[in-house]
Amino acid sequence: MIDLDNNQITRIDKNSINVKTDQLILANNEITYIDDSAFFGSQIAKLILRQNRGLRKVHPNAFNGISMHELDLSSTSLERLPPVGLQDIEELRIESVHTLKTIPSIYNFKNLQRAFLTHSFHCCAFEFPSRHDPLRHAERLKEIEKWQQRCSKNVNENGSSNWLGMNTESGINDSLHKILRAKETENNDDGQTWSANGGGMRPTQGSGVFYSSLYRTVFVVNDDENETETEESDYFAGEDYMSESIIKEIGIFHEEITINPDVIQLDEYCGNFTFRKHHVECYPMPNALNPCEDVMGYQWLRISVWIVVALAVVGNVAVLVVILSIRSESPSVPRFLMGHLAFADLCLGLYLLLIAAIDAHSMGAYFNYAYDWQYGAGCKVAGFLTVFASHLSVFTLTVITIERWMAITRAMHLNKRIKLRAAGFIMAAGWIYSIVMSLLPLFGISNYSSTSICLPMEIREPIDTVYLVAILGSNGGAFFIITICYAQIYLSLGQETRHAHSSHRGEMSIAKKMALLVFTNFSCWAPIAFFGLTALAGYPLINVTKSKILLVFFYPLNSCADPYLYAILTSQYRTDLFALLSKFGICKKSAMKYKHSLSAPHTTNVTVHGSSLQHRSSSSASRQPELQLMLKDHEEFV
Repeated sequence: MIDLDNNQITRIDKNSINVKTDQLILANNEITYIDDSAFFGSQIAKLILRQNRGLRKVHPNAFNGISMHELDLSSTSLERLPPVGLQDIEELRIESVHTLKTIPSIYNFKNLQRAFLTHSFHCCAFEFPSRHDPLRHAERLKEIEKWQQRCSKNVNENGSSNWLGMNTESGINDSLHKILRAKETENNDDGQTWSANGGGMRPTQGSGVFYSSLYRTVFVVNDDENETETEESDYFAGEDYMSESIIKEIGIFHEEITINPDVIQLDEYCGNFTFRKHHVECYPMPNALNPCEDVMGYQWLRISVWIVVALAVVGNVAVLVVILSIRSESPSVPRFLMGHLAFADLCLGLYLLLIAAIDAHSMGAYFNYAYDWQYGAGCKVAGFLTVFASHLSVFTLTVITIERWMAITRAMHLNKRIKLRAAGFIMAAGWIYSIVMSLLPLFGISNYSSTSICLPMEIREPIDTVYLVAILGSNGGAFFIITICYAQIYLSLGQETRHAHSSHRGEMSIAKKMALLVFTNFSCWAPIAFFGLTALAGYPLINVTKSKILLVFFYPLNSCADPYLYAILTSQYRTDLFALLSKFGICKKSAMKYKHSLSAPHTTNVTVHGSSLQHRSSSSASRQPELQLMLKDHEEFV
């Protein structure tokens, strides 16, 4: 072992190291560059270059001319692994190297058995070589096809009687075969027979063939009589098979042997011709959140996401256009809050659009695009949008619920309402909170690059756990507040309203709409908060595939439902929409109809806190314009 650990080495120049050792340790140095053929002629069982943080560039031929079985490049800043000199590696370690963009083709690793990498999508390169390096894979298929044709031709022309393609007499007898067998095999401690093959050691197959070397020429020797040869093999094991004593015993060649090397090589390939997939034990293994082929994984999920994207974008844009275009004589707090909610849900819809777009773009070979997507600007933008939008949406929904709770339970106390100025300050605080929470992953607290859907789910430090608990806890707390407020709103309506008959269908719609709002919030937030907290506690209750469905489909579902439940399905929104269209000469009759219905007198009987209050709404009741809108058709309660 050669230990050069922590020696402040800054560079390894060309042909600077030529050693034969079991282990060469160059860890914890200051190496920044490895030049061409730096280890040329070396035979190193294990080469350790870990903890060289400044090692970013390596010459493409840096490992040219080296024979090594293990390579450790963990905790460096390597961007690309050089493809030359990797054919003998059996174990590869490149852990904690988040800068590594690509990895060489599996065809560069002829003996690789285990790989411990940083990114799971690099393991996909070993699993799908045809998609990782199509040109190299095509060359491999052509090579296989060429040997198939040559083997088939060789069998047809020569048959099996002259497969060695050499001119000999029968002087190569069974005794020589036994001598060659004895010299090429030896018993290990377990009694297992091993054969030498090109300097390496491997167990022989029970009924296969192996290759021995005689005067640098390859013979193929059958192994059919292995058991009967044990005694004679022991006899010849300690002898030189071409010594004088052996030659005297078996005789000498009477004629020189001529061998065709091309035919021997062909027989070597044909005798063991097989084409199987090279399996590599690779970690971390790909999963549903870091897939090999598709981001979505399921066709039904892909279709569902596009439907949610369309509904979310169209619905929230429609709400924003109407709210920003119609200027009310007396600006209302609900309209102001609905504008913020629509903008937040639109951002969440755009996030989902980015995820659906990368899924469509990389379908079937996502791992080839994974690094550029997850570590590029696209994933950072998507992650920022989803965290910002989800926090602002939840915050705005909570404020809307509290405002409705105060307006309904304190209907006769107009001074106990959230005023527009106060609502502005509250929403400014909500924007600051949402922006800060979405910026934290960009500054090292968790990150957006750990998954293909760009959610901050990585935990490396305790602060990451605190951050994720804060996100899930805030969502859970907001849902709890919304549920309590709607429960009190429903109870404050009294027995007459809650048990209304068919003649009071408008009053019954209040309870139904409240139940629908609570159900949509619960279906979106509660499962994610519950399963997320249990996973953080170390007790995951669902697998990664199911959690992905929750995060991709149910998590942004509110952005699709909110504009319809809170705006588009209300009569006030329809009034504003037709008023906007009438300015362009469209739907003038419908605009006039909704305008007259708003100004027409009507009577509403609603029980609040057990008292029967009769509100007479008319165009002259200018002192209570907001209450009139709230009571109109019993829809503005929610």
